[in-house]
Amino acid sequence: MNVQDSLKNKDFWIFDLDNTLYPSSNGLMSDVSDRMTKFVSMVTGTSTEEALIEQKELFKNHGTTLRGLMVKHSIDPWDFLKFVHNVDYGLVKRNHKLGNAIKALKGTKIIYTNASSGHAKKVLERLGFLEQFDFIFDVSDAAWIPKPNLRSYQTLMKKIKLDPLSSVMIEDIAPNLKPASDIGMTTVWIKQKITEAPSWTLPEKNSDYIDHTIDDLTAWLESLTLKQKKI
Repeated sequence: MNVQDSLKNKDFWIFDLDNTLYPSSNGLMSDVSDRMTKFVSMVTGTSTEEALIEQKELFKNHGTTLRGLMVKHSIDPWDFLKFVHNVDYGLVKRNHKLGNAIKALKGTKIIYTNASSGHAKKVLERLGFLEQFDFIFDVSDAAWIPKPNLRSYQTLMKKIKLDPLSSVMIEDIAPNLKPASDIGMTTVWIKQKITEAPSWTLPEKNSDYIDHTIDDLTAWLESLTLKQKKI
C-alpha cells in the first residue's frame, strides 16, 4: 500500500506548531528559548550560564522547562508563558502554499502544542492560515502535562473525541511521536538537517514508531491532496 492509499481515509490531522509549520531557521524559537533561560535565572537567582544548565535539567527530567519549574519551583504557568512569548512574531512569514495544502486536506485539523493557544494563534495568524484549524489543543488543555507524556495524548483524545486509528500526527521532535504510535496514530516526522537538529529531537536508535519521514511538509501535503482530489 502506498502512502496516499494509507492516508486517504484519515479523519484527524494533528500538527505540532513550532519548528513544524515554520522553519527553525527564522529564529522565533531561539528567542523563546533565550527568554526561558532568563525566566529560570529570575526564579533561581542564578547567572544566565547557571540558569541554562538548570533549564536543560528541567527539560530532561520533566519534558519541558515549564513543567519542571511548576514541579520544582511552584511557578504560575501563565506568568512563564506570558514572559517567554513576549517575542517578535514578525519573524514568522506568510506561507500561502502550506496554507493551501492544509486547506485541501479532508478531515479535522488540530494544532497540538506544548505552548499556549495565544502563542499558537499569533503564529498561525502570521502564517496566514489560522482559520484552517478546527482546534488548538495547548498545554493548559492538557492540564499542564506536556508531550511526550502519554497522559497528554489521552487528554487530547478525550477532549476532541478523536479516534487514534484514524489520526495522523506530524512533528519535528521524533520522540513526541512514540506515544502517538503506541496508541495507534500514523506518525510523520519532519527531519531537519542533522547539523541543525539537537540530539533530543532525533529518533532513538532502532526505533520503529515513525511511519513516514519527510523533509518538506508543504511538498508532502501537496502530494497527498493531489491524490485525494482524484479519489
